[in-house]
Amino acid sequence: MRFTLAFLLSFLSAQFLYAQDYIDGYYVLSGKDTVAAKIKIGGKKISTNYYALVVKGEDETPVVFKAKDKKIGAYGYQVGWNRFDYRFIEIEKTNDGGFFRQIVYGPHYQLYLHMVSTNVNGVVTTLPHYGLYKSNGEFVYLTVHLLGNWKRNLRKILADNPTALSEVEELNKNDIPEFITRLNNQ
Repeated sequence: MRFTLAFLLSFLSAQFLYAQDYIDGYYVLSGKDTVAAKIKIGGKKISTNYYALVVKGEDETPVVFKAKDKKIGAYGYQVGWNRFDYRFIEIEKTNDGGFFRQIVYGPHYQLYLHMVSTNVNGVVTTLPHYGLYKSNGEFVYLTVHLLGNWKRNLRKILADNPTALSEVEELNKNDIPEFITRLNNQ
């Protein structure tokens, strides 16, 4: 009896994990038009991630928008009380880019996050990469690895805020989201 129950529960869990989850959402075309869509956020085959947005097409088949094609500027959806908004951010040095998740909303600054994993000799390191937008559209990319540019770029975007500039030198890279939230609340 226990074996049957355990098998049934594991089977149902696997079916739940690999469900083709489409959820109501939106995407913004590069021309700024906003389109309501069913966004695929789960499943065995390709689903929405850093490199691609997958939506349900008119004939119920998945339509894939690749980030590198730059046709989609942003997309989002909501699950319960949790909001998931993403924006395409181009990384100039590599001429690459992808969808970063917005983690700080505010009147002065919007902060986006993408976690990047690297494997060197079997050691995997995962570090945050941020995109920071000012309300006037100004943007900086913040990399927080050992040779990262995050403090220099923060100084650049905060040049008109002497109080914030004075705090950058003492700022720990792990406190960037809280710091940006605090700036939005001033």
